[in-house]
Amino acid sequence: MNAPHANATAATAADGLSTCLKNQPAEEAIAHVVDCICNHPRHRELLYKALAFCDEERDESEVESYLQTQPEQAQALQTPYALVRSLVAAGGLAQTRYDAAGAVLDSTRRAELAAQGLDDDAAAALAVRRTVTTTPAGHAAVALLDPERRIAACVNAGPARRDAFVRLLEHCREPRSLDSVKQLLDEHPALEPTARSGGQRLHAVYFIDRLNEVGGLVWDGSWVTTEAGKRFLASV
Repeated sequence: MNAPHANATAATAADGLSTCLKNQPAEEAIAHVVDCICNHPRHRELLYKALAFCDEERDESEVESYLQTQPEQAQALQTPYALVRSLVAAGGLAQTRYDAAGAVLDSTRRAELAAQGLDDDAAAALAVRRTVTTTPAGHAAVALLDPERRIAACVNAGPARRDAFVRLLEHCREPRSLDSVKQLLDEHPALEPTARSGGQRLHAVYFIDRLNEVGGLVWDGSWVTTEAGKRFLASV
C-alpha cells in the first residue's frame, strides 16, 4: 500500500470513528433514563417494556394500549399516559407531532407557522397524531437494564441460593399461588439460617421478591415466570 492511499484510509477510519463517537449518547443522558426507569419499583418493568416496544416509531395511543395489557399495570400508581410522558421528559423517548397533512410539526415548521401569525398554542393545536420512538439514550438504557442480565446476576449472586431461584422460575412457568411456592421451597437448604442472612431463616417470599425486582417473576393473579425469566432458564 502506498503512503497516500494509507493516509486516505486512515483518515476515512478516523472520520468514521469520530462520527460513531458523536452518535453515542452522553453518559448523563443515559443516567437520566435509567433513573427514570428505576425510580419506582412498581413502574420499572413497564417503563422498560415501553422503551423496548418503541424500538420503532409508535403512535402514543398504541404504546398506552400495550402498557395497559401488561400484568405490571395492575400494580402501577400511574396511568400508561403518565408513564410515557415521564420517558419523554427523561429523554428515553422522542416525541414527534404530525399535522393533518402528515407533515412533522418540528421547530422549522413551527417557525414557518409563527411567520404566518400562529402562536405556539395554535401551532400545537394542529397536531392530529403523536408518535414516540426510543432515543439513543433509551436504547443504551434498554441494553444496560436487560432483564435477562438482571435475572442472571440475581440467581448467580450466591451459589447456595442458585438452585432455589432456578426451581422457583421453573415452578412458575405455570401460574402458582404463594402457598404453592412455599411448599416448593419449604425444605430447601437455601432457606436455612446463615451468617449472610443474619442467622435468620429465610422465607419463600424473599426469593419471590428478588425475582420480581429483577423482572423474573410477575404477579398476575398468581406468580408467573416472565418471558425474560423463561429465556434465562433456556440458558441454564
